[in-house]
Amino acid sequence: MFNPKLTNTFNMINKLLEIQRASVIIDQLPLPVDILEQLQKEAKETTVLLSTRMEGNDLDDDKKRKALYRSSDLDKEQEVYNLMKAIEFLDDSERRRLPITEEWIKKLHAIIRISHGRRPRLSDYRLEQNKVGNRNQSGFYMPPEYTDVPVLMEDYVAWLNSPETHELPAPIRAGVAMWQFLTIHPYMDGNGRTARMIATYILRRGQFGLKGLFVLENFYDRNLNEYYKALQMGLSHNYYYGRHDADLTVWLDYFLNGLVEVYTHAAQIVQEKNAEMLRVEPELIRQLDIQQRQLFRQLVFKQDEITITEIMMLLSIGDRTAREKLKQWIEIGFLKPKDPNALRIRTVILSQWYEALGDEIRENPEQYSYLLLKDDLN
Repeated sequence: MFNPKLTNTFNMINKLLEIQRASVIIDQLPLPVDILEQLQKEAKETTVLLSTRMEGNDLDDDKKRKALYRSSDLDKEQEVYNLMKAIEFLDDSERRRLPITEEWIKKLHAIIRISHGRRPRLSDYRLEQNKVGNRNQSGFYMPPEYTDVPVLMEDYVAWLNSPETHELPAPIRAGVAMWQFLTIHPYMDGNGRTARMIATYILRRGQFGLKGLFVLENFYDRNLNEYYKALQMGLSHNYYYGRHDADLTVWLDYFLNGLVEVYTHAAQIVQEKNAEMLRVEPELIRQLDIQQRQLFRQLVFKQDEITITEIMMLLSIGDRTAREKLKQWIEIGFLKPKDPNALRIRTVILSQWYEALGDEIRENPEQYSYLLLKDDLN
């Protein structure tokens, strides 16, 4: 049974706090929908460009960009296309909240691996021994025998889905999952790309998705030797000589350092874009927090009035919290009771000032694109 050893160091705790701070910044700062979608597109494309380069694909970036969205008979171009399709698979899995199972991993790898013609639905585990790198080079590694792979993968997935594992912070789970997958090395090729995809998916499902704006490979690509060295942790190149029960603290320190750098960079981009937006944003909107903006959108584009129960459902908050917020929002002039003479407030509408702004936005939505969601005008 896989049961990773690790120690929560002071550095790891601090890094987790920094990762959380960056996540909060990105979750709370509003961005125009078109800008957010462009940043997400750039993040996906950068992930593919860097990940394939890490795995030895020497196509220049211009050729890779041309290969992102079209299938090819050339292996190097097909590798690029496949990885973009794998990212789309993660998007779909996240929408459907799919768990990580052995079948899910086999499906992910089947998308990633280079193949022509009819693609297999699932990738079977390797049926021979393989190796990573060459002897006397950084990162050389002999993974477990292929006969041990099925049991190791079964234990791996069992650990990922255990209640005890889900008590760990998502960044720790992602780091352990990435290391252990690379340690098992269940396929002859595509292991690195698959491992980083699994780590990314764990972060996204664990509320550390940063709206799809982070690129793990940004950190590792700059110094591949350090990446391979961190994975090795000074252990024997042979899986059976200590790697099967290694203490992962050193690797997790490295992994979290990388996450901090990647997440902080993403947060800086969002802050810069948000600052640009605020320079032209109406004062009334600038005063609204993220929940108020969500409610404002609802009352501008979806309905003219809203009940306490509907507010609870829209904002995913309880009755008491909803009533406290409603009282505050009426006091500051954001909302007003639909019936000002009612003894108990059950339904509210936008205040006079915000309703006037709502009328202006309905007439000129293109000027307020940062407020809109894809279905706001449907």
